[in-house]
Amino acid sequence: MHTYMREQFAFFGIKTPQRRAATKNFLTELTQTAHQAGIDRNFVELCFAQEEREFSYVACDYLRKAPLGTSDIDWLADIVTTKSWWDSVDALAGIIGTYATAKQMQQWAQEENTWLRRVAIIHQLGRKEHTDTALLAFCIEQSLGSTEFFINKAIGWALRDYARHNPDWVRSFLDTYQEELATLSLREASKYL
Repeated sequence: MHTYMREQFAFFGIKTPQRRAATKNFLTELTQTAHQAGIDRNFVELCFAQEEREFSYVACDYLRKAPLGTSDIDWLADIVTTKSWWDSVDALAGIIGTYATAKQMQQWAQEENTWLRRVAIIHQLGRKEHTDTALLAFCIEQSLGSTEFFINKAIGWALRDYARHNPDWVRSFLDTYQEELATLSLREASKYL
């Protein structure tokens, strides 16, 4: 995993099933406490501060079950920008997408930070027919012409995901922005069209 992640982070080498089994009882208890006393932000921040990447994954596992709200989005922006890489950012995007408002995601789509823009682009993955197409288009439009791999990959991924449910909309979007979209985005987006 260390090599796969371009040697950016240290790893214990614990695979996801083993990590989740080892932390299940602890996270269940921590989540129950959060429902009564509020989310344990210190725990999340401490996990993200650790050298070994698995700690960040444990924090993301906790956040998936924790009682978050729109008031947590600014704090989550700080988490997204802590030791950022696609693995933690993509895990956080799904969590953030559950609670963020369209206005918040529009703001993130215009940020200079690559990882905040990536979250804005992919936060609606899996929403199928409930995807807010105006928001999806806006978030992508803010990054048209980008040369950043992780942005262009996210654009293609978001469009490919939505193409399974509304291929006509995606085709129209691709036709409209064909000149501005990166080759990677076009290839990813049209994979199932």
